[in-house]
Amino acid sequence: MKANCIDILLILLVVLSVACKQKPVEQVSINGGNAVVEEEFDPYIEGNRRILALENEEIDLVVKRHHWNMMETGTGLRYQILEPGNGHLFVEGDSVAFNYTISLLSGKEVYNSETDGVKTFRVEKSEEIPALHELAKLVSPGTKVRAIVPSHLA
Repeated sequence: MKANCIDILLILLVVLSVACKQKPVEQVSINGGNAVVEEEFDPYIEGNRRILALENEEIDLVVKRHHWNMMETGTGLRYQILEPGNGHLFVEGDSVAFNYTISLLSGKEVYNSETDGVKTFRVEKSEEIPALHELAKLVSPGTKVRAIVPSHLA
């Protein structure tokens, strides 16, 4: 009986030591090495970084395959002006109405304005996907544009 208690205590001790194990810490140098910030390694964050990198590669391949001359914003939104519009760029509060065709990277069409109607929203004042607000502020009325929206902006 005493041996069983010792075995159980040893097993509990091992389980607790494994469960309480500290996460690995990654050191990141900032300001040319003047400061060091410790950041815990999170496998979910690392997984998301890898997924975003793969998605970015896939988008690059689509752009290259179709020979599209696209610009890329700091957020990863890619766009190409097909026909320039007239006037000022849209700003916060402007009402924007547009026709659209939404396709997957594979080319399969999933939505369009012929079936679902013209889309209307107010820049930075409505709950549309972030990419629409960002794209609207890059174009003027009448612009025809092609855009590729990464998943984190959709």
